Amino acid sequence: MEALDPIQIASKDFKYLLPVMLPALFGLVALVADLFSKSERSRLPLCMISLSGVCLAGFSAIAFWSGAEFSEHLAGTLSTSAFSTAAAMPVLLATFLISLAAAHHGMPTDPKATGWLPHSLSHGEFYGLLLFATSGMMGLIVANDLVTFFVALEVMSIAVYALTGLDRARSRAAEGAMKYFVLGAFSSGFLLYGMAMIYGAAHSVHFSEIAAANMSAGQSSLALVGAVLFLIGVLFKVGAVPFHAWAPDAYEGATTAVTGFMSVGVKVAAFAGGLRVLVALGAGGALNPAVGWLLWLVAALTVILGNAGALTQRNPRRLLAYSGIAHTGYLVIGLVAVSRVFDTSHSGYVTNVGASAQLVGVGVDAVGGVLFYLLGYAAANLGAIAVLCHLERDGEEVDDISQLAGLAKTQPKSAFAMTVAMVSLAGIPCTAGFIGKLWVFRAGVAAGDVTLVVIALLMSVLSLFYYLRIVVVMWMHEPGRGLDGEEQQVVALDHRRWASGLAVGIATALTLVFGMYPTSGILNLIKAGAGSVF
Repeated sequence: MEALDPIQIASKDFKYLLPVMLPALFGLVALVADLFSKSERSRLPLCMISLSGVCLAGFSAIAFWSGAEFSEHLAGTLSTSAFSTAAAMPVLLATFLISLAAAHHGMPTDPKATGWLPHSLSHGEFYGLLLFATSGMMGLIVANDLVTFFVALEVMSIAVYALTGLDRARSRAAEGAMKYFVLGAFSSGFLLYGMAMIYGAAHSVHFSEIAAANMSAGQSSLALVGAVLFLIGVLFKVGAVPFHAWAPDAYEGATTAVTGFMSVGVKVAAFAGGLRVLVALGAGGALNPAVGWLLWLVAALTVILGNAGALTQRNPRRLLAYSGIAHTGYLVIGLVAVSRVFDTSHSGYVTNVGASAQLVGVGVDAVGGVLFYLLGYAAANLGAIAVLCHLERDGEEVDDISQLAGLAKTQPKSAFAMTVAMVSLAGIPCTAGFIGKLWVFRAGVAAGDVTLVVIALLMSVLSLFYYLRIVVVMWMHEPGRGLDGEEQQVVALDHRRWASGLAVGIATALTLVFGMYPTSGILNLIKAGAGSVF
């Protein structure tokens, strides 16, 4: 048996691990610091520890990951480029804003109360798990082989499973966490089996070698089945139909802050890692045209069922769960466009020149659209979650949109922020959501999938009903009166909740800035990242 070559790791390469390791390191610090907390009120510094870890990880990602082209590190297990930095920004934004939004969770309404509620999130395990999950997400973004990809995915998943069921006093939390865990373990089986088949066809686990392998010659069936099984595992993580059943129960069962983190961080990391693998499989010849049409069907069903499911929801977290499913469908349109790059038989590429440069241009546009969409979705969705966290009182969450009635009269700033979030999620102009949808839909049209884009546009119009219903409740209903005329408790403004209020302000500002005046730095980073993928 031939001996394997030893792995050579240069010490200078460890700096590229900093954005991955710093969140985990600060997560351990938060756990240890919690042991020395004298009272509930002294645990607010745990939030500062989390914010410090996120900021340092962001600075190191900008400093070390922003190259114009992919560069490999740590014996080829990691690869970084502007794509890595662009994908890391929404993940770090989610961790930053959720750390702020949850800082006062469980704080009693009575200022004279001596302690916070028992199920407060102001504990070391919450911030520890939050940062451990962030570390897994960052690792998923820069993974350069299937083994690293799977390890990072499981680090993220296990931490998120625990976060979902963190509030042990709620039966819904245990139910949601169990469903998420069982189905997640099942999807990991698909993912691993797909990876084994990809390895069998390409004889390598490294993305660059998979891309260079000629898997279309003599091994097409093995590579094709492996690609399909792998995509099934990724589509489960992002909550695409028909792998979406866990999302509403998990989102409803988890606390509001955890719901916001799951809805953004997991989606961003899975899409970023999935895009890298999808391009590698396509370049290696593993993407039969059938894969593109399978993704087409998944995208169509996801936008239809996601929006249809949200129409009847009155619980804000379940509504955002179905909304997230619908947005997953819009994002999968970008994956469809990327798959078309490697399908020269598709009618969308029958042009008078047929140059491969044009095909790659469509793929670059699709990847750029997905990256910007994820950033805009993160800002808007986290804005809505931050408002819900800001309105919590004595551990009682907003469980019905009727509780938002008349919010414009009692808390106009919160009502404005929620309105901006809903308008952006609906894809109305002057918001980040509109720019993201426009970018992704343009890539879908350029790829020749006009019918799919028309379906998505019609579903976007349908989504106006449930997004604007919340706006109507806030601005046109009287405080204390629900949708059916029932009495509701009026939520009073609590100036002590400065952290969640700050999170609301940051998310709202980013949603408007990305929609009306996206900075050249962000756009250049996204364009450079999209170009580096191909």
